[in-house]
Amino acid sequence: MNQSELSPIEKAIAKKIDKTKNKANQPGYLRKLVAKLHLKIESALARGCEYDDLAQSITETGVKISAATLKQYHTEYRRQLDKEAGEISETVDSVLPSEKPEENKAEVLVSSSQTDVKQSAIDKLFAQK
Repeated sequence: MNQSELSPIEKAIAKKIDKTKNKANQPGYLRKLVAKLHLKIESALARGCEYDDLAQSITETGVKISAATLKQYHTEYRRQLDKEAGEISETVDSVLPSEKPEENKAEVLVSSSQTDVKQSAIDKLFAQK
């Protein structure tokens, strides 16, 4: 279909479509893309792929990214996840009671009941004499 067959509204839409920005050129897009693909990237790296291979695959789809940029963004995102996981772990530890005092209480209860049993046996022996 050529331009002469388009209605005025269709021509206006076509102009708007032509003026839309490539997402890859928008600020922060590559960082967001790497974050979304984080698990896939991790999996590929675990299989022995290198950042060069991954960057080339991404570039072949039309989103230009260098291996160095991919590695930088991926490493930064990984560090961010590790930091957040550490913060969550610290929060959980501070909110939940530790198990050690409970274990100590159980030991104290067992040893005090054993002491009570021993004392009671001793009392019975001396009471009979």
